[in-house]
Amino acid sequence: MEATRVKTLSIPVEDAVLQALDEVAGYYALSRPRLVRKLLSEGLQTARLDHAAGLYARREVTLERAAEVAEVSIYEMMAYVRERDVPAQRRAGDIRTDAAAMLIRNGHPDIAARLAG
Repeated sequence: MEATRVKTLSIPVEDAVLQALDEVAGYYALSRPRLVRKLLSEGLQTARLDHAAGLYARREVTLERAAEVAEVSIYEMMAYVRERDVPAQRRAGDIRTDAAAMLIRNGHPDIAARLAG
């Protein structure tokens, strides 16, 4: 198993932010660094989802590709765009492409070929 490479990030923050971090860290029973890593990770995931949902809303990508960009399952992406009332701008070809990609990924290329044909 390969070890995760860790780097240090140093950023200036206001005293009020540090105080709030310490309060929340106490609530979760985490150290300040662990809480900051948790918040960064969650914030990055939200940013990925927002970006992917924007691409999907502008019809730049299919739902399948949006899920890949966000690094989530297509089901999680579907729930995310639904919760945020992103219009489903789907064409029959998009649905077919997404379904075929899922079938191939799940080991059913024969069914995917019939769907495309």
